[in-house]
Amino acid sequence: MVASAAGPTGDGKSDAVRRTAGAVAVAAVASLLLGPSPSASGDGVTVRSDPGTQADGMFLTYVGCDAFFGPATAPRTRVNLGPGAAPLGRRSFGLVPGGPGTASGPYVPFGSLAGLGASVAVTAAAGTSGASYIWTTAADAPAGHAWRGRAATSVPAGGWHTVATSALRYDWQLVDLVTGSTTPGGQATPAEFVAEHGDGAGYVVTGFGCDGRAFNIDAVRGGGSTWDFEGVSLSTAISASTTQVTAGQDVVLSAHVTNAAGRVTGDPVLLQARTPGQGEWRTVSDLTLVGPDGWSRRTVTVTEDTEFRWLRPEGEYADAGASESVVVRAIPAAQQTPAPEQTQPPEQAPEQQEAPEQTQAPDPGPAPQQPSTPAG
Repeated sequence: MVASAAGPTGDGKSDAVRRTAGAVAVAAVASLLLGPSPSASGDGVTVRSDPGTQADGMFLTYVGCDAFFGPATAPRTRVNLGPGAAPLGRRSFGLVPGGPGTASGPYVPFGSLAGLGASVAVTAAAGTSGASYIWTTAADAPAGHAWRGRAATSVPAGGWHTVATSALRYDWQLVDLVTGSTTPGGQATPAEFVAEHGDGAGYVVTGFGCDGRAFNIDAVRGGGSTWDFEGVSLSTAISASTTQVTAGQDVVLSAHVTNAAGRVTGDPVLLQARTPGQGEWRTVSDLTLVGPDGWSRRTVTVTEDTEFRWLRPEGEYADAGASESVVVRAIPAAQQTPAPEQTQPPEQAPEQQEAPEQTQAPDPGPAPQQPSTPAG
């Protein structure tokens, strides 16, 4: 069994289908001689998002259309919304044959063919043909033998159609499990077969796609149990490069989408924001694709306190979902306080004017001679 291989395209995520053929099928048939095959609990609807394994009770398998052990190739698989209104829930399981000649569908074990009540809902845009096989250890089967029945089936184009084993007429053969030789046993519905050969345990495989056409199945029933195909569970994580910035700076928000096994699925996501704890979420990015390291990233400028989360939109194979949120605080830029105005120095006093040069008094010339005193 190969686990879901999720890619970045969101196209349904391919799974591998287990084949019940060859040695595996022989062992399964031989086990009927030891007692009833395991069956589901019958306690309600079991929801599945993958083909399953034999341990799950019902699982999807593929066999040859003309012969149970004939050549067959594994189909590609996906989970789809609808198509249209799915018989159970909102989704179904799609199968795309690799070519004609292979019948793909559910394997359902039973403890009593009389109480089998197996059916499957099928839709195919172009219609499709298929084959149904029943293996059982009826009461009249000799030791080392089992009965095998094969019936051809088909569904018309469009819409959902329920194919029930009770309504099919099977060509029965008694099979020697050691040599593989067969003895014809005629045609009969399961009820008619039980009336003639007795009841017994076993399993039924009802598959489609023998013409190579794609189809979807849902609402598998058998042995009192029901299986519904729905989407896978995904988780989205969020991280921020920082949770506090100066208003106007950038923050890098990252998203990481994984499945239940922790495998990166590559689903695109949308970044959403709001005022912390208030109002509706608003989308602030286009679809963001995953990077080489498995993370999706967006850079945003934060001007005020903002709460962010990543939203994963609904897809074909998974419901919508959101990450936890993270709040980024925006701290106002520090106010630039201007330096205090410096006091202008007092105007310099005007330079003292130099005292005017002393004007030298004009030389009065020689003092007048005093008159001589006359001799007495």
